[in-house]
Amino acid sequence: MDHPVEGYFKELEDPHPTISALTKVGVNAFLLRRGLARFAAQEYAGKASLILRVTGSSGLHYPATELTFVTKVEEAVRMGADAVAATIFVGSKREAEDLAAFGALSDACDEWGMPLLGEMMPIGGEKSIPYDGPYTVEEVKIAVRVGCEEGADFIKTYYTGDPIGFREVVKYSTVPVVIAGGPKANTTKDVLVMVRGAMDAGARGIAMGRKIWGSKDPTSLARALCKIIREDVNVDEALALTQV
Repeated sequence: MDHPVEGYFKELEDPHPTISALTKVGVNAFLLRRGLARFAAQEYAGKASLILRVTGSSGLHYPATELTFVTKVEEAVRMGADAVAATIFVGSKREAEDLAAFGALSDACDEWGMPLLGEMMPIGGEKSIPYDGPYTVEEVKIAVRVGCEEGADFIKTYYTGDPIGFREVVKYSTVPVVIAGGPKANTTKDVLVMVRGAMDAGARGIAMGRKIWGSKDPTSLARALCKIIREDVNVDEALALTQV
């Protein structure tokens, strides 16, 4: 739920009810910026973890790959966060500067004992930004490995579209990999098929926003996704749990 600075999302005007409902169906953590983390703390504190977003830019800024490190690990410690998340667009014109900042963040995380989620997003050549793929397996493999080598404890990246290709990505990673959601899906089944494929390829879970809180029924979708991830059910069994 770190998207409100990027554009207008009605679902995030007041996310208290959604956050409260999602904690009851087993969501592990919420990925938030510090303002929303404080605003909604009473809904998740003691029920789910906080992953604090430390990079960002507004929806008025172009290109979207030019992110700023807006806070530090010390703030995450003060807020009681369980991990921090930073996005790196691997292959962008800002790569050298961003990797230096990511390395410094990684060092600080080691010093404070704070887990680091590296969101490693390949640019994939001269493509328009923002770009939601598809990306080649080779592009994602390199982006993921950059995060591994520079100190990420776990990595969020794009799903390559099929289990066979994504299995190569997972094999090339030295730390656990979770998949990003990407743009809002057309159907609930599309989301479930995507997550089932990623799990079959060796992913350790998901870090999704719009596909869940932007759906017609976030609670039932989250419940179905939990079943796939934790109980290894198939798509049809998970789909039967949804009310969308």
